[in-house]
Parts: sequence; structure tokens; C-alpha cells
Amino acid sequence: MADVHPERKERNAYLSSGRVKETTFREWVVANQIGISMTTLAMLLALHNLYPSLRPYTAPFFQLSYYNESTDSYVQGWDDIYFVFSAAVALTGIRAIAIEWVMQPIARASGLKRKNAVRIAEQGWMAMYYGFIWVVGLYLWKTSYYWGDFAAMWSQWPARPLSGMMKWYLLVELAFLMQQIFVIHVEERRKDHVQMLSHHIITSALLGSAYIYAMYNVSNVVLCLMDIVDVLLPTAKILKYLKYETACNIGFGLFMSTWFLTRHLIYPVVCWSVYHQLPLNLTYGCYTGATSEFISAEPPNAFAYMLGPYFSLDNPICFNPTLKWMFLGLLLIIEGLSILWFSMIVRVAYGVVCGGNAEDSRSDEEDEAEVEDQPAHSSVHLAAKDGVTVETIEGEAPPGLDRRRSNGTASVRARGRGRVPFDQSDRKALLGRIGCEKPT
Repeated sequence: MADVHPERKERNAYLSSGRVKETTFREWVVANQIGISMTTLAMLLALHNLYPSLRPYTAPFFQLSYYNESTDSYVQGWDDIYFVFSAAVALTGIRAIAIEWVMQPIARASGLKRKNAVRIAEQGWMAMYYGFIWVVGLYLWKTSYYWGDFAAMWSQWPARPLSGMMKWYLLVELAFLMQQIFVIHVEERRKDHVQMLSHHIITSALLGSAYIYAMYNVSNVVLCLMDIVDVLLPTAKILKYLKYETACNIGFGLFMSTWFLTRHLIYPVVCWSVYHQLPLNLTYGCYTGATSEFISAEPPNAFAYMLGPYFSLDNPICFNPTLKWMFLGLLLIIEGLSILWFSMIVRVAYGVVCGGNAEDSRSDEEDEAEVEDQPAHSSVHLAAKDGVTVETIEGEAPPGLDRRRSNGTASVRARGRGRVPFDQSDRKALLGRIGCEKPT
């Protein structure tokens, strides 16, 4: 009799002994993302409609707060946190519905096996979200007074009113970052978990602080430069899974070109604008929170002035070289991460162009069979904005590693004779994640 697969033998042992494998809280949350998010929103909506006395407290979850009818504009405030929370919950449910109920069934109906169906669903959600939010951001930038003139980004500071569309755009982008922090903690942890978490925290702190300090313009520009990459990469990945190799190669080339243009040419110009043009167009000092009238050239307190705008719109809003360097430092950290990730991608692309060998000893059918025996867990990470690392673009274990869920170990099964400057199994993983892998 043929040997029984170790995982199947373990499952049979559980059944024969009458024991059922317990589900961890994390696994339960992953399996019930739709139910949890939809139930939370339904409860808030029920309280809002059934109890009119609670509407002042529930309304901020469903609509933008701090509207001024006389100017037809909005300002910031603590109630914006409720909108960010409900938007993050909604994005969690929409993401799970799009992947599990729409994109994955369509992919399976098209004849794809579970592995590629899950991958296409994940990349489809990324392309859908970033494609939509990038169009919104580009529209705001294109119709603004600072289109094509980075120095103009600082000319009207600290004017705090903003349009409803701009406020919605910035809060949804912040909610998406919050949702991604939730995702990387509840779903299976990746090797680059620390890098991803660090990137999300830095980006969230930068976007949130820029929103509080009324720097909407530079936030809009930076987000547009980042989001376009996240539209192109998932599109190239989808073409790869659909076996359109030529279109995939063209898409990947467009992705690399756009990455270099937006993140390493235009983005440094934005950083230079913060360093050089901001002091020329923005007078250092303190302004009234409500009317933006100049008060004094020196902050009243060396530390408290930085926290004042966080607590109340009526508190003075101040800006000096210290705050400039804090904002610029966070922007440069993100640029440093982008340079690191881009160098990894270029390294792999160079190996492909030079004809390096990256084949895997296992056939596609064997790899599919292993995946079919395991439950599919959808996972979506920020690609370029979260750092297009080779570990997070596709959200899977590197090919050549046979993961055993029973003991958490992995055995390396990759071979190859390609003349490349790093390990073949690692190179195989890199190729698969940027769309350059071809089936052997």
C-alpha cells in the first residue's frame, strides 16, 4: 500500500481519536473577515437609524465631519477618526468579498487551479483599489493650482479648509493603511513582516501629520506618485497568470520605467521642494488655528507647539525648521526603502536579460497538487507603496520550499546551474514575484 501523506495521516489520527484541531483566534478572524466587517457596519447603521438621539455620535462613522456651509469646505477634527475606522472596516469587507466571492470564482471558472486563482484574485483587488484611488488623486492634482508647480504647494499654508473630495481622498488613503496593518497581523506572517510594518507605520504617521498640519497638497502629490506603480504591477502579474507572456513582459517593463520616473526622479524633486522651496514660500512662525492669521515668529513653547494642532483646531499652528526636517526625514526614509526595493528588482531583471537559469526541479503539476491540498488564504499587501518587496508582491512561500504545516519546517528542493550571484532558490522566488518566471 502506498505511503499516506503526512498531513493526511495527521488528519486521520485526529478523526480516529475523536479530537478536532482547534482554530486559533487569528485563523477565525481571517476566515470571517466578511462577516465581522459587515456585522460591525450593520450594527452602527442600525443604531444610527433606529435611535435618532444617537445620530450625533454615529453620523461621523458614515459622513465627513466639520462642514462649513458658508465656504462649502471642511476642516479637520477628532471626529475624522471615526470615519477612518469605518472606512478601514468597509475596505476589509470589500476586499474579502472581491477576492472570495467575485474574482476567485471567475478565475476558477476560467479553468485556473486554486493557486493561480487566488493569486489573480489578490492582484485583481490591488489593481482595482489603486486604479480607482489613483484616478481620484490625479484628478485632484490635475485640477489644482499646484499642478506642474511644486513651489505653489506651500503658497497658501496654513489655510486649513479643504474640499470634500480632498478630505475623503486623504481619509480613505489613511484608512487603507490602517487596514493593511490589520491584515499583516491577522494573516500568515511573511518574512518581511518587520519591513512592511515599519513602512505602514511611517507612511501613516507622515500622512496623518501632514493632514493635521494642513499640508494636503504635498500629500496629494506624493500619493499620486506612489499609487501609479501599484496599478501597473498587479496588472502585469495578472497577465502572467493568464499566460500572456509578451503582454506581461511589456507591462513589467512599463512598471519598472514608471517606478524609476515617479519614485527616483519626480519624488526627489518633491523632497527638494520641501528642503529649498518651502522656506521661501512659507513664513516660519505661528498662526491662529481658525483664521490662519500670523501671530509670532517664535513658537510659544519648544515642544507643546508641535502637539497643539492635534488637540484642537483653535490652537495655534506653527512651523519652523525642526518640523521641516521631521517631515523631510520621513519622506527620505520612504525614498531609501524604495531605492532598496528597486535595486532588488533591477538585480533580478538583469539576471533574466543576461539569460540566467532559474528553473525549478518540480513540475507545475506537482506544485499545484501541493497547493490544492491546503486551504487558500487570501492576503493583500501594499505593493509599491508598502514597498514592492519580493516577499509581498505575491504573498506566498518561495517556490522550492515545501512547507509542512504540521511542524512549521521547510525543506529546500531547488536546483539550478545558472550563473547568478545569489542562491538559486532565492532567485527563483524573486523571479516568480516580479512576473519574470516562465514555466519549465
